[in-house]
Amino acid sequence: MATELKANQRNTTKRSYITQLRQKGNVPAVVYGSGTEPQSVAVTETEFIKVLKDQGLNGVISLNTDGKKQSVMVQEIQRDHLKNEVTHVDFIVVDLKKEIESDVPLTVTGESPGVKEGGVLQRILHTVTVKAKPNDFPDHIEVNAENLNIGDSFLVKDLPASSAYEIIDDVEEVVLTVTPPTVAETEDEDAEDAEEAEADAGGDAEGKAVDEEDKDNGGETKK
Repeated sequence: MATELKANQRNTTKRSYITQLRQKGNVPAVVYGSGTEPQSVAVTETEFIKVLKDQGLNGVISLNTDGKKQSVMVQEIQRDHLKNEVTHVDFIVVDLKKEIESDVPLTVTGESPGVKEGGVLQRILHTVTVKAKPNDFPDHIEVNAENLNIGDSFLVKDLPASSAYEIIDDVEEVVLTVTPPTVAETEDEDAEDAEEAEADAGGDAEGKAVDEEDKDNGGETKK
């Protein structure tokens, strides 16, 4: 069941009015989609964050704007990361009977044997695009790394399947990969190169000193 979020009609987009809204703990937002005219509204930031935690990023929200309810999903969130504030929200009106597309986050679970051996786990994808009816979107999709050895990759086609939704990314796209521990080897090689360079520099200095001594002796070596 969709969680209700109250909104108020916003009749102006003037900067001064938007500033006053934010100072009072409200967030300007826009509602559009599914054949409806775009509508400017405002929601309480604390209530929006509470609903977002309850429903997830792809959850269906019952947006109550001055008594008129619409089924919406969050399309975009703008944030001020310095102030840790939500500055704007885009809501898209959805038809609960029709499929739509949206990005779903990937969550890595399990410990890779390759990582235990010193390999490096690299995440290539953090989200995948999913096609589903609004109420069928998962909060996240798990990526199990338990079978990944050094050199192995986890592909989109390895993600768990579901009859409720369809993942529409390229099935051969890499999600995770475990690479060899090349960083440590590179550091060792750099250290060896530095030692060799230092040794060469010392040899050159010694040779130069011998040359200078020969010059002082008229180019002849004393017996």
